[in-house]
Amino acid sequence: MIVRNGGILIIQRYGRLLINALRITKEVVIGRSHPTFFKHRLQAAGCKQKLTVPVRPLLFVTSYSLFSSKEKKKETPAITKMAEEGVKSLSETIQHADQLFDENNFQEAYDLLQKYPAQDTYDIKWRLARVTFSLSKPQPSPRKEELVREAFRYAEEALKLNDADFASHKWYSILLDAKSSLDGIKERVTQLETVKKHMQRAVELNPNDPTSWYILGHFYYGLADLPWYQRKIVSTIFATPPTGTYEQALECFEKAESTQPSFYSMNHLMLAKTYQALKQAEKAKEFMTLAANVAVLNEDDKQCKEEATKLLKKM
Repeated sequence: MIVRNGGILIIQRYGRLLINALRITKEVVIGRSHPTFFKHRLQAAGCKQKLTVPVRPLLFVTSYSLFSSKEKKKETPAITKMAEEGVKSLSETIQHADQLFDENNFQEAYDLLQKYPAQDTYDIKWRLARVTFSLSKPQPSPRKEELVREAFRYAEEALKLNDADFASHKWYSILLDAKSSLDGIKERVTQLETVKKHMQRAVELNPNDPTSWYILGHFYYGLADLPWYQRKIVSTIFATPPTGTYEQALECFEKAESTQPSFYSMNHLMLAKTYQALKQAEKAKEFMTLAANVAVLNEDDKQCKEEATKLLKKM
């Protein structure tokens, strides 16, 4: 009986040890462990010997910390910072490229845009179209043609990336006309309606862009001033040929000038030529004088000054 009772006592004692051990394990897992925790619990369970308990991280707890919200919060600022740096890099690139373009440093602007790692970015593509076209203007053939076609490819890609922005339509219309003119009069005439459609779309999307108004005005002037043999080609290609008048051209040029006065030397020249076509000699001479006296900063200014100077002598 004593042995039995002793056995019962032993079983009860070790039973309590087992229960407390399980409780300790549970409490450790939920985060209540402490360097003295095992010691106190085991002593309470009847173990009187001195214990040194090493505190080791449990695999489950360590693994869980990899997915904890605290770790995610630590990662989020780093990811956000990387994203912000990417956006900032693009912002800085296009800001610098625009500055170089405005200063007529076209080659530097081109090189800068070409170095940007994400070439399939819309804001890079249309700016490449613009600056490549500007680079083509003073070049002799065949380099001129190569650059025009390269610029058109950029414009085409930009339009595919974003057809909801005026710049993609503006530069696509400009470069489609420039490229088609390299392919002959028939191809250029064939593309007239497409060119016009994108010009008009650019104006619709941003009526405050003077260049878009200038381009549309130039289109109307070109149709109004079309030689008779080109008119015959147009009439053979289109059942209803596209039309344009000097009045429509003048309205666009005036709109461009009122939106941003003296933004472009060629707009002064085209105003002068349109007024001249409409027999408004005084206004024609006023703008022809402005065009002839332009400070030459780029190839467009050079051409404008040369043509205006010649025409002014005949007025």
